[in-house]
Amino acid sequence: AKKTVSRLQHNVNVPDSIRGGGSPFTTVTYSPLSASASKKKNPDASSKAGQIVYTYGSANMLKQYNWLPSSSDEGSEASSTEDKESQGDRRKQTGSSRGTGIGFAIKANQWANESCKYMFDSSYDRVIILGDRIYECANAICKRLAQELGKPKSREVQDNGESDVKPSSTVADTNLNHAVKEEPTGEADIEREEDNFSSWFEGIKVNHVDYPSSEVIRVLGRIVVESSSSTANGTSTDKQPSTNSRNQASKLSIVDYDEHTLRYTRLDLSKVQVPSWWSLFPGQTVLLEGINPRGTMFTVKQIHCERSLTPPRAPTTLEKTVSFVIASAPYTDIDDLLYEKLASLLAYCNNNPPDVLILSGPFADADRKLYAEVAETFEEYFEKIIGTIMNSIGGNTEVFVVAHHNDLVSSFVFPTPPYKVASFYKNLHFLPNPCVFSIEGVEIGITTVDVIKHLIESECTVANVMPTGSAAPIGGDKIKRAYGHLFNQASFYPLNPPPEDVPLDVDMLNEFGRLSRIPNIMICPSALNRYVREINGCVCINPGFVDGHSTDGSFARLIIQPPEIDEQQQPRESQSALFPPPTSYIACQIVKT
Repeated sequence: AKKTVSRLQHNVNVPDSIRGGGSPFTTVTYSPLSASASKKKNPDASSKAGQIVYTYGSANMLKQYNWLPSSSDEGSEASSTEDKESQGDRRKQTGSSRGTGIGFAIKANQWANESCKYMFDSSYDRVIILGDRIYECANAICKRLAQELGKPKSREVQDNGESDVKPSSTVADTNLNHAVKEEPTGEADIEREEDNFSSWFEGIKVNHVDYPSSEVIRVLGRIVVESSSSTANGTSTDKQPSTNSRNQASKLSIVDYDEHTLRYTRLDLSKVQVPSWWSLFPGQTVLLEGINPRGTMFTVKQIHCERSLTPPRAPTTLEKTVSFVIASAPYTDIDDLLYEKLASLLAYCNNNPPDVLILSGPFADADRKLYAEVAETFEEYFEKIIGTIMNSIGGNTEVFVVAHHNDLVSSFVFPTPPYKVASFYKNLHFLPNPCVFSIEGVEIGITTVDVIKHLIESECTVANVMPTGSAAPIGGDKIKRAYGHLFNQASFYPLNPPPEDVPLDVDMLNEFGRLSRIPNIMICPSALNRYVREINGCVCINPGFVDGHSTDGSFARLIIQPPEIDEQQQPRESQSALFPPPTSYIACQIVKT
């Protein structure tokens, strides 16, 4: 068996030919091949580094940083102009000054940390937690519906002083068949009998999912996918719906909001009228309207899954222009450990120093067998990577490193505690995954799990159907739809159950993975195509991967200026001034590495 050797022992008298020659990240490995440059690259091929693939924001802001190429230069390297411009000249143009440094804030009690116990929750605990999440989302959804309907809260709600009343255990255990057979006499008896099978959420009456009714009723619960369903030839399947047709949505069911029972019923989505572009995914809390004549199949006519969302406030405390560089792993090629693309990114940051550099893991993917050849401990190897990054970045740049559950030195759990190293750097900050933090009043949400891709692959929807004579699907952009699920479900990861490669801890997600408000910026690195979208007033960014392996790598660069808000406006008018469009103070570009 190979024995791990301390870097203090093997770094002495090691020739450059074995180190790999040149890359600052090169380490000694048991196989010299892993430290050699990739031979699949064509040295004669033209480099695409610096090409802009996506632009968002005001043209005036982009021109201030020379980020807006002219028509004749479009498609050429965008970094060549910037490399010639000094940092001081650019600070004079934008009026930006570091002064006392960047203000950073995050609530420590909202962090997932190394002291957290994970994978200790029982199945019963998970059911209770999911039930609580249903109640929280249900109240928000019903509150919006009550506002739309203009209904006052019900007498039952006012008497109890609560927005919802959970049924007692005696009510939950009542025999449904027996109750239906005995017809109550008198109006009071009828009301009491109906209350046995319903609850009130924000003045909206909700029945249990298996309540039989030929009249239109509302039911509330969580979407699930049946583990197996019989097909016409008698076989069964265990796959989640990933198609966009109504016919293959027959495997969807709804679990009741009452966690003390096992009520559930199958869904018939063939007659949904509102919205016409419906989209459902496993784990989603929804309020459905429809009929259920026999109590075994709920025919859905209307779906309510949205809450009242408040756009993020403009960073009124921001007094200077702040520049960002955002990059995501992988940082090295699939067949070497040279981290050449990361070294190029750091060289760019050295020539064009940003105020903030955000790097998301994993820095050493545990799924890659090549790391088994590293002739030092994983902790030493990770310490070397971080040390090289910090030595390449000036002291005026604040570096934020976001954890990933599949890193060699991280805890294999999601949410993931932040990394840690033995060395101290005053401008280095380790962040958990996921988290929401604030920089100079700008709220930034980030997660390194590819939740957007997981939601798109797991949703059952007709939103992608192309109407006759239309060039666009009825449901619009699938990226915006996925982010809408995050915001409306108020969670960084609302999908349940997750894919096998996501070690989700329901208890930790409930405590550290909530998305209680919409941030100004949302960063979700994904294997999907790179994008920058404005969704509900939030700038959502997929910077791509620094080393795209089979595709071109990329990173995002961002500038945020103090928003222009007229303080002389009247209080009523100033409410709208607090929510200016992000394009007025945020500009972003995605650039190839």
